[in-house]
Amino acid sequence: MKLFKPISFLTALFFFSGIFTNIVAQQVAYKSTDKIITETSITSSEKAQDKPYKTEFFRVRGIPKVTVHTTTGNVEVFQNPDINGVRVDLFLERSFSLWSGRTSLDNFRIILQQQGDHIIASVENKKSGHLPTGSDIKFHFLVQTPQKVTTNLRTFNGDIILENVEGHHFIQNQTGNISVSNTKGEIRVVSTTGNIDLASLEGNVYAKTVNGSVNVLSNFGEVRVRSVSGNITASDITGTLVSATTSGNIFADFMDVSKGIFLETLSGDIELFLPETSGFNIEGSAMSYDLRGLSESTITERHQNQRDLNVVIREGGLPVHLSTMSGRIRVSESQ
Repeated sequence: MKLFKPISFLTALFFFSGIFTNIVAQQVAYKSTDKIITETSITSSEKAQDKPYKTEFFRVRGIPKVTVHTTTGNVEVFQNPDINGVRVDLFLERSFSLWSGRTSLDNFRIILQQQGDHIIASVENKKSGHLPTGSDIKFHFLVQTPQKVTTNLRTFNGDIILENVEGHHFIQNQTGNISVSNTKGEIRVVSTTGNIDLASLEGNVYAKTVNGSVNVLSNFGEVRVRSVSGNITASDITGTLVSATTSGNIFADFMDVSKGIFLETLSGDIELFLPETSGFNIEGSAMSYDLRGLSESTITERHQNQRDLNVVIREGGLPVHLSTMSGRIRVSESQ
């Protein structure tokens, strides 16, 4: 299980116009055993806390649906085989400066409730009814579930981790990284300025980020990823890959291809490693090509007309579409 990474804050003394100002920070570190016991710690000049701010355990009869919404804070969801239900731990991280005051917890409505098999964990502002923004308090959720679960996880500013579960999952943040690993089912991931890591997934995966990179490792099934300014890296893939980026590079290494490959970038390079056991129909469009990684004995046909290239490998078969406006395409066979 991956854990929330502790966040280090520097307590310093500033001197300005004869006035001393203190910056005080609190930190929450997450650590869980294979039971439902959770250990935390806060390091600051204030009284240390070693327990979650709130904890709830919900028993379920069927497959639970877990909804977690927070604006500032991290969300981690993982399978715990030792519990028959859903456990939610809420941790607080507070940072404040003496000149800007301190936000009271009384301003927030913390919701930890159950509606049938639907578990809801969220934080909202009591006055506006919306999630808190601009607060000096971060609300971190740590959720333990059975293996089969449906999740809806959202945070505006924070990281999200999902591990070792099976079901339908929707994950979204504005700022922060997203990591999904050892998970089966349909997985949809959206981020604006964060990186997305997808490892050892099985099923249909859809991921999109604007200013981040997408890393895919050892996935089985159909993967569709998109980035505007980040790179896309897909290694040890078994299945189908559809990926596009505007100004990033694309790297893809396949163990096996099921339906086809579609890789497209506007100003980046494409590097593709194909398995040696299948036939392919490659259509390419690029400024230049490097096919030295392909054995001449495996190339059945080859036609090139300026930017456009058509190559048939082992009498053809699976479609491969590669396109870059101003970059280079390199195709090799995996060793």
